[in-house]
Amino acid sequence: MASPKFEIERIRVSPQALRAVPTELPAADPAAAALLDLLDHYLPGVTAHMERTAGLTRRVGVRMGLSEPMIQLAVRTAWLHDVGKLKVPTWVLEKPGELSTLEWSMLREHAVLGERLLERTPGLLQLAPLVRSTHERWDGSGYPDGLAGTGIPLPSRLVTVCDAFDAMTQDRIYSPALPLNRAIWQLHKGAGTQFDPDIVDALCDELADGFDLLSWQA
Repeated sequence: MASPKFEIERIRVSPQALRAVPTELPAADPAAAALLDLLDHYLPGVTAHMERTAGLTRRVGVRMGLSEPMIQLAVRTAWLHDVGKLKVPTWVLEKPGELSTLEWSMLREHAVLGERLLERTPGLLQLAPLVRSTHERWDGSGYPDGLAGTGIPLPSRLVTVCDAFDAMTQDRIYSPALPLNRAIWQLHKGAGTQFDPDIVDALCDELADGFDLLSWQA
C-alpha cells in the first residue's frame, strides 16, 4: 500500500480527470425527496453537501468493486445522512463558535433523530439503521452506539469517509475549507481510528486519477 505522502503527491500532480458528478436522487424515492425539500428550506445548503457526498459515495463504491445494490444502498444513505438535523435547533446548527457540551449533545442526536424519521417514512425503513450509524468510528469511539470495525454497516462506513472529505473541503460557518492536500492528510491520519482504512485508500485512489477541486467547491 502506498504511503500517505505518496498518495498526496499523486493527487497534487493529476488534477484534471475526476469531476464532481452529482448523483440524482432516484425517482422512486418521492418520500426521500420530500424530506430533502424540507431540510433544504430549514437549513439552506445542506442538501448540496448531501448531493456531493452521494456522488463521491458512488464513485468510491465503484472503485471498491461493490455490487450495484450495495452502492445504491450507500448512495441513498448518503442522500439522507443529515436528515435528522430537521429536529436540531438552527441556532445550534448555525452557531459560528465552539459548541457547549449541551449544544454538542443536541447536535449528536441528529443521527438517532434521522433514524426515527426514516422509520416513520414509507419506503425508507431500510435506511434508518444505516443513517443512525454514519457517525460511528472504526475504533469504536463514535456515536450513538459505539460500534467498531466491520460491526459498522458497510454503507455507513462508506458515507462516513465521503461525508468527512466533503465537509473538510467546503467552507463552513465555523471553519474555512481545507486545502486538498490537507484534507487527504486528515483522512489518512484518521484511517484505522475514525475511518475504515480500505475506504480511505479507495477514495484516495479515486481522487488520484484526477480531481478538479475548484469544480468540487463551486
